[in-house]
Order: sequence, then structure tokens, then C-alpha cells
Amino acid sequence: MIISIKDAVEGMVLAENIYSSDGIPLLEKGAILKNIYIENLKKNDIKNICIENESFNKISVECMIKCAINKEAIIIAKKIIDKLPFSQDENIKEIIVIKEKIIDELLGEKEILKNILNIKTIDNHIFDHCVNVSVISVIIGKSLGYNKEELIRLGKGAMLHDIGKISIPLEILNKPGKLTKEEYEIVKKHTTFGYEILNKISGIDEELANISLSHHERYDGYGYPNNLKAGEIHEFSRIVAISDVYDALTSDRVYRNKIKNEEAVEYLFNMKWKQFDGNIVDKFIESVASYSIGRKVILNTGERGIVAEENKGVPTRPIVKINYDQYNNEIKKPYYIDLLENKSIIIENTFN
Repeated sequence: MIISIKDAVEGMVLAENIYSSDGIPLLEKGAILKNIYIENLKKNDIKNICIENESFNKISVECMIKCAINKEAIIIAKKIIDKLPFSQDENIKEIIVIKEKIIDELLGEKEILKNILNIKTIDNHIFDHCVNVSVISVIIGKSLGYNKEELIRLGKGAMLHDIGKISIPLEILNKPGKLTKEEYEIVKKHTTFGYEILNKISGIDEELANISLSHHERYDGYGYPNNLKAGEIHEFSRIVAISDVYDALTSDRVYRNKIKNEEAVEYLFNMKWKQFDGNIVDKFIESVASYSIGRKVILNTGERGIVAEENKGVPTRPIVKINYDQYNNEIKKPYYIDLLENKSIIIENTFN
């Protein structure tokens, strides 16, 4: 059964492995708890643990499943945050805490738990994608000034945005080649399927179900399923649309390889006021894709340096002070590269 770490006592036996938010193993299944272990788990911000229970029953099985999904979701959330430039580093811990709250609330409803399990059974990549989209949406929502309750609602809806894909044939979802016109029309139905599924679940209101229905609507009216445009699309759905496309572009798929962060951001930037709400794209770039001054970066040329100055309005193309050449040799006289003037040079990665 799952219990709060606050209720853990010496002598209890772990029923599942425990991992840190970075995915590092802390204790193995079968370990007998000692007070020093419990204190260490608290220091690692572990909120709940699964323990063996002699009266093992269906409720305990559900608790174990919830625990496993929660653990996996937190690890995925940490990974997506780690790969983002993410200029507001001090907010990372808060985003993780909010993500835990979102997962806890979602898994508290049996019908949602069943559908999330169905997603994982069909395709783990869809589950990963849903977690990533939820995290990115929460970061954007925070930059828009949403309060905690609004962030949790946005994150819950984003987490469930692709739930309709459980109704799409697996051979179409995992097809490695280009979809036929008929197959694409079937895939597009995941929005209405998701809306219908969520409308039957208690605790999911119209506003959240609508995210599943409308996350493929586009600002210019050329989306689906209802060709909504601009303000006709709820702001939650406009946020999730951007998060959805960004994560899809920067993740490997069976039918194509991922593209670089910079390329994905430039695509979103070029689609402002066309496919996407321009104001939200700007907030996305500012909070998710920009490089803060002092950030250590690696260029596609192999050179390394730090962000010395931001280019106003184009935060993905700052001025970089180069300290190391392409062979990782320290440069005696550092020089500057303005990425706005050198379009062929991009930031490939960051380092500590």
C-alpha cells in the first residue's frame, strides 16, 4: 500500500524501488526501513512510498500502480526540464511540485487512472509526450501569471490532451511511413474521441475536456475539428497547442527524427499569428527557450562560451562570449559571436 513518508516507521518493508527526481535509485524493493533511511528519503523530497501489507488486496494494487506512474511521471518531468534552456532556473523545483500535485489529483479518479494505464499500455511514447506537454504548458501558464490552482487545472487538461489516441488503431499510430489521407482522417478523430472519453469522467469539467477537443485548432482557423480561430479557442488550448507541437518536433517519432531545439523554436516563431497565438509564443520563448545571461553554451561549431548579452526580441539568438575553441582548448583572448548576425551558427546544448 502507499503511505505518506511522514507515516513511515522503522521496520516497514518496501514493496517498490524508490527513485529520486533524477531517476537515481535510493532504496530497493524489499529493504527494511531504518530511521536513517526515512530521514534520507525526506531530504530527497520523497512524498510517498509503497510498503508491503499483509492484507494485500485490490486497493493496494491500485496504490502500487499509482505510485509507479507517479514516480515515472516525475522522472519524465525532470528530464524535459533539464533539456530546456529554461532561463528561470529558480522555478524548476516549484514546477516539479506542481507536477506532483497534478498527477496525484489525476490518479485519484479511477476512470482517469484506467485511461492513463491504457495510454501506457498502447504506447509509452504517448505517455511521455503527455507528461512533457503538461510540464511545458505549466511553465508557460506560470509566465502568463496563472495562480497555482489555474496551473494545476491547465496541467491536468494538458496531461489528458491526447487521451483520445487510445481509440485509434495501433497500426496507424505506429506506422513508420507517411499516413494515407484516410489514415490521417482517422488520427484526427483522436480530438473528438478524447473529448467524449473525458466528458464521461466525474471531476473533469467542460473546460478541461475541451483541451482534448481543441488542441489542434489553429489561430488562423485552419485547424481541426471545428476550424475555430483566434479568441474562439480557449486560452488553455492555445497554450497546449504550442507545447504539443514543440515536444513533438523535439522528440523522435517512428516516422521521423527529432529536430534541434533552435529549429523547433524558430518554427513556432515563424508561425506567430498564423498557427499560434503570438503573445503566447513570445511567452513560451521567454520562459522556456531563452538563454539567460551567464548561461554556459555549446555552439554547433564546437566552440564553447557563455551568453554575454541578449538580443531584444530574439532571445534564442544571443551574443555569446567564446572561451573555448572547437577542440576544447581555452582561448587566451575570448571573442564574441552575435548569433543574430551569424544565422548558420546555433546553440546546440548547455553545460554546467
